[in-house]
Amino acid sequence: MHTFPLIDILRCWDLELKAERPELAPAGSPERSLFRTVVEDADGKRFVLERVASRTVGRKREIAATLDWLASRGLAGVHGYLRNGRGDALVKAAGGFWQASPFIEGVELDRPAYVLEAWRGEALARFLIEMKGASAGIPIGRPRQPFSIAEFTRDLMAKMARHAPGRAAAVRDVHDWLEERLFPLHDRLPVAFSHGDPHPVNVIWGKGGIRGVIDWEFSGTKPEIYDAALVVGCLGMEDPSALAGPMALTFIKTLRASGRFDVSGFAVLPEFVTALRFAWLSDWMRKKDGEMVEMETDYIRFLFAGRERLRVAWGL
Repeated sequence: MHTFPLIDILRCWDLELKAERPELAPAGSPERSLFRTVVEDADGKRFVLERVASRTVGRKREIAATLDWLASRGLAGVHGYLRNGRGDALVKAAGGFWQASPFIEGVELDRPAYVLEAWRGEALARFLIEMKGASAGIPIGRPRQPFSIAEFTRDLMAKMARHAPGRAAAVRDVHDWLEERLFPLHDRLPVAFSHGDPHPVNVIWGKGGIRGVIDWEFSGTKPEIYDAALVVGCLGMEDPSALAGPMALTFIKTLRASGRFDVSGFAVLPEFVTALRFAWLSDWMRKKDGEMVEMETDYIRFLFAGRERLRVAWGL
């Protein structure tokens, strides 16, 4: 049971608290904030209220500006943060920093059965296609410093060689393949604004479409194929057979047919999907989750072993 003065906090946005709604669970990872809850105001509108760490305030303001930019350019599914009378998306109250956003109700994702639903692949692909257009010229997210999965993976391998040599040995041949097939081309791949983590669980789904997309913490400039590779990789982690299943195949087909993404990214899609799993491996190791470390290592090896079959299945 928390003791935060929600009435006082909501007044920072000139909202009158009617009730806290603990029975409503906000979508997305709870790790993104120190505390969060759903509240309802006097007009019956519901909001997700979050307390965030002070060290993240600058980044949170950048994300709020990103969402405002995308929403102003008509990108459906983007729900920005409330701004107070001074135009700030972050307010200081009750000894911390707070942000509020509309509570979007959705239909719970049936995991892992959703990977068999082709319409979800088309819907998510359409969102990424529309985001590509809406984000053109966006001045937010350090566009001149794109994230490099090549540098990240090399650094991770060096750290594992020092601190977890057995783990490094287990994926050494996969890394060598990436060094040969992906990393020499990486810095020449087209870059674009990316969501950074468009996992289907970061989508608020309706009965036949997308109601909202959340968790923009990793958004910014990345190789154009980044988001597509992350989605496909996450589908396979739900169920390896999903890599060639209805959602994944429809997702890839829709992206390619749009003509909005350069062919050079699709040419290295199996490699990029595999490389991104090293970031997940790093996260599981950071959390000291031994079971997930083993599972991720097995998945990386599975992707490596099936690389040519995936290339055929994806029509590359």
